[in-house]
Amino acid sequence: MPRWLGLIVTIARKDWSLFWADRRAAAFAFLVPIVLASVFGMIFQRPAASSASLKLPILIVREEAGPLTQRVIKDLLASPRFEAREATLAEAEASVAERRPGIAIVLPRGFERLNEWTMGGAADKPQVRILHHPMCAAERPWAEGAFTEIAMKRLAREKLAGLLGRESDSAVAPPFQIEATPVAGPRPFNSFSHSFSGMTLQYLLFWGMESGLLFLRERQRGVWSRLRAAPAPLRLVLLGKAVATAGIALMQVLATFTFGYLVFDVTIGGSVVGFVLLALAICALAAATGLLVAAIGGTEARARSVCILVILGISMLGGLWMPAFMLPAWLRDVSLSLPTTWAMRGLEAVTWQGRGLLAVLPSVAVVAGFTLLFLLLALAKLREDRPRLCREN
Repeated sequence: MPRWLGLIVTIARKDWSLFWADRRAAAFAFLVPIVLASVFGMIFQRPAASSASLKLPILIVREEAGPLTQRVIKDLLASPRFEAREATLAEAEASVAERRPGIAIVLPRGFERLNEWTMGGAADKPQVRILHHPMCAAERPWAEGAFTEIAMKRLAREKLAGLLGRESDSAVAPPFQIEATPVAGPRPFNSFSHSFSGMTLQYLLFWGMESGLLFLRERQRGVWSRLRAAPAPLRLVLLGKAVATAGIALMQVLATFTFGYLVFDVTIGGSVVGFVLLALAICALAAATGLLVAAIGGTEARARSVCILVILGISMLGGLWMPAFMLPAWLRDVSLSLPTTWAMRGLEAVTWQGRGLLAVLPSVAVVAGFTLLFLLLALAKLREDRPRLCREN
C-alpha cells in the first residue's frame, strides 16, 4: 500500500472508531432519517383510490329562500366534490375562523334573479361570497370552480326545461370526457420516494455538520497538534477525515433506502448507475460540508447555530421538505443555485420518475462541482490559519 494511502486509511479509521464507540449515538444516526422520512411520507401520501373520492368540506349559507336557490343547494349537497352541510351566516363565520371547515359559500339575497338571466344580458349579477380561512387559500379556487360548474349546470337545466318541457341532464353534459394519466414515471407518484430522498439529503448535511464540529472539538482538545506533528501533509489529513465522513454517509444512504424499499415500496425506477453516482456525490458533499464548517466555523457553539439555520434554509428552498412547485416562482429560480435542489432533482429522477443515466448526469455534475468548491475553500482557509492553529495548540 502506498504511504499516502496508508495515512488516509489510518486517519479515516480513527474517525470511524470514534463514531462506533458510542453505539447508541451511531444507532440514532441511522434511525433518525428513517423516522423523519416515514413520518413525512405518511403525512403527504394520497393513495389513488382515496384521491379520486376526495371531498372538500364546506358550509352552505342561504340568505333567502327560493326554488332556484333550494335546487342549487340540493345539487351542492349531492355533489361528489363536496362534503357540504347548511349553516347560518353566524355559524359559518365562526366555523371558518376556526377552520372547521375553512370554506363557506354564501348564496345572497337576489340569487333568484338568475331565473331572469339571458345570454349577453346586462342585468345586475348576484354576488356569491366565498368565506375562507387564510390558510385555505389553495382550497378557495377549488370551491369557486366546483360551485360555478354546479350552478351553471342547474341554470342550464332550468332554461332547457322551459324549451323542452322537462329537465335534460344529457343536454348540459360536456361533449367530451376527461382522463387523467400520469406520464412522469413508470408508476404513480409515491410520496415516500420524495420524503426518503429529502430527509436522507437533509440528514447527510447534518452529519457533515457534526463531523465538522468534531474537527473543531479536536482542535480545542489538542488532537490537531498531534496530527500536525505526524509526517502527514494537510491535504492528506483532510482527505482522511473526508473519507471517514463520506463512508458513514454512504452507509446511512444504504440503510435509509433499504428500509424505504422493504416497508414503503421506494424503488429505483430509473438508472441504477445514476443512483450510485449521485449517492457518492451526495456523500462527498456531506464530507466537504463538514470540512468547510471546520475551516470557517470559529467556535463550536457558534458554528452549530449558524449551520442549523443554513441547513434548514437550503433544505426548505431545495424542495427537501415538500415539492418545490409549492414555492413562489422567484424562490424556485433562486434555489437553482443550491446543491440541495440539484441533488433532490437527481434522486427524484432515478426513483419514482424512472429517468435514465443521461437525465441524472447534470445533477451529479452540479453536486460534484459544489463538493470540489467546498473542499478547495476549506483547504485554503485551513492553510491560511495553520500558523495560528499551531500556536493555539
